[in-house]
Amino acid sequence: MLKRAFYVIFIGILLFSSFNFDGSKSIKVAVAATVPIKDTITLTVKFPDTVGEGFGVEPTNPEEIHMMVDSQGQSHPHRTGWGAIQYTCARTDTPYIAGYDYYGNPIWDVHTVSGWRQGLDYSTEDSHVPHQPAEVKKEIVQQFGQEMYDLAEAAGSEFYYDDTTPIPTRFLTGDIGDYNRRVNGTTGRYSIYYKDSTYTDRHCENGEKAYFYRNNDFFVTATFDVEWKEPEDKQGTGLGRAYWELERTDKNDLSEVAVYSSFKGEYDKHVAVRNIKHTVNLDTKHVEQEGPIEFTINAKQVQNKDMQYGFEYEYTNKEIGWVCTGKGEDRECHWDDRPDWRAVQKFELGGSIPVDHQQKKAEKSDKLDGVLVKKWVVGREDKYGPSKESKAYYEQYHRAEGNEWQDEINLKTQTTLPMTPGKLLYSVELPSGKHKDGDFYPLMKTQSSGTYKAAELDESLQAEFEDGVQLQQKVMKDMGMKGDQRQFEGEFVSDLFFTASGTGFMSGYNYAEKVKQAINNDQALPSFAQVIQEGAAKGEADFVQYTNVPFEDEWVFTSSEEDLPHLQRYSLPITPYSQLMPNETYKNQLELVDMGLSDLSFTFDQSFSFEHFLFGSGYDDAWIIEQPESRVPVTVFETVELTHEQVKKLAKAERQHSNNKIHNFRFVDRTFPDKVREIRGAR
Repeated sequence: MLKRAFYVIFIGILLFSSFNFDGSKSIKVAVAATVPIKDTITLTVKFPDTVGEGFGVEPTNPEEIHMMVDSQGQSHPHRTGWGAIQYTCARTDTPYIAGYDYYGNPIWDVHTVSGWRQGLDYSTEDSHVPHQPAEVKKEIVQQFGQEMYDLAEAAGSEFYYDDTTPIPTRFLTGDIGDYNRRVNGTTGRYSIYYKDSTYTDRHCENGEKAYFYRNNDFFVTATFDVEWKEPEDKQGTGLGRAYWELERTDKNDLSEVAVYSSFKGEYDKHVAVRNIKHTVNLDTKHVEQEGPIEFTINAKQVQNKDMQYGFEYEYTNKEIGWVCTGKGEDRECHWDDRPDWRAVQKFELGGSIPVDHQQKKAEKSDKLDGVLVKKWVVGREDKYGPSKESKAYYEQYHRAEGNEWQDEINLKTQTTLPMTPGKLLYSVELPSGKHKDGDFYPLMKTQSSGTYKAAELDESLQAEFEDGVQLQQKVMKDMGMKGDQRQFEGEFVSDLFFTASGTGFMSGYNYAEKVKQAINNDQALPSFAQVIQEGAAKGEADFVQYTNVPFEDEWVFTSSEEDLPHLQRYSLPITPYSQLMPNETYKNQLELVDMGLSDLSFTFDQSFSFEHFLFGSGYDDAWIIEQPESRVPVTVFETVELTHEQVKKLAKAERQHSNNKIHNFRFVDRTFPDKVREIRGAR
């Protein structure tokens, strides 16, 4: 109980200058208490008489009163507040001849003279004597309660006669009132009972005793100080956190920095709090308000700046306490539970968090794994509970299960290489916990994309893919929570390369862009049948434009959807004019952009080499060796007879036959053998 937090200091007089107790709520506010707070309590109580009003029966026996006076109160030590004057009757009876009877005899009568002779007087001196709380305990407890008595007693208070206390109204009316106004006035001591037992309407008896007696009441007052000390277990506290994190508020734009600062004190343990304030300063953004702060800001604008946060409030653990008003019998003391801002304290906490995100950072490595070992800050948090804990939050990419991407590939001959990096596992944790929401998704709607730049492309592809083969990530698969992290599995597709089986002609198909547009328009991805139909049609048109001969060929890897990965492979050019040589290391470069909440870019290499040319002469150490002239004697052969007319037709057909070759060794015109068969009449 807060009342118990008072400590008695000393007795004295101190005006209530800090408070206004006339019913208004004006409170003088002081700065934080550096010295103990002292409150002054002034108690005024009626001195507890043992007789009179509420204390027993007044004495009426003259002998008793004379004894009280003679002994100066010692005969009645518990009777206080009284005064008396002794009176004794003095009577003289003097005979005298009042006249004579008929016979001349004197008639005697008595002349009586009587009067009250004043004797000793005595008055108790209680009003001039300090009184300890124990002597006035009953009145204190009855009027102010046990707790107030304990405070007075602990202070060793001395109660002194208060001559400024108004006499209660009931003792200023009637006979007693007339007496008090005439004798005592209207303040200070007053008589609650008086009696004059002398009489004048008849003669008293010689030696008869009488008295004047009155019982006075009076008020005593003590003023003492009590000291309030700040309880150590009620200091200010701040519970809550401040953080920033990357948040994609617009699915079609870069992520922003989301700022949050929210603290709360343990207000219930204080008497009152006021001036609660949160502040956040970040670059040019300054927010100051009572409640939690939350806003977003351009991530690039605040990159590598410091987010400064603060929280403060003022509190007091002290109630105003005992307030006493009125005088005399109207004196009242009550506990005022309003806050006492003289004991104001201020709680403050603050800190600085680096906004060290890496939005749009370009990560470069000669290997994919050199990028995947890294992680990127997507948020930082200072948490108070009440001790401070700081934590950084990250996003990271890993190889997904089954990813067989090779950073370095050693081939036996000129073959194909994958153009996509395989499935990647994305993990992220945010201080807000929003990564746990069911609709959380880290990437832009258009997803991540990229390019695959080959060391050298086939001649038919070089113009179209001068800027690289396009890569596009499909919508990631939500893998749910693993520990505190949300995980997604992502898979890239590339543009497709259609290859003709007979000529080896290659044609590109912008599959990545079509996948991107489908995702952006909330449509289904292109079907395999649609891809094959469109890709084959484009390939035939590209063939005619490139060779100027009709397309008489078939496309490989077009029979089922399982063939799609084969169309996403890079074929090393096999033309004799290729710059790629055996046993040399070359690099294809991949760049992935808009990766994660940080919108990162990854650039890494795919190194490769091959040991042998695929086609060539024996000199070329090729896997497939061309032999224009047989080195083996021909013993079995067929003789064909042609007419002169057939020879002329063959010569004409030969002149019309295109000598264009694919890869410099495959004729593009695959119709010539059929023409020869037609001329010679063969089937």
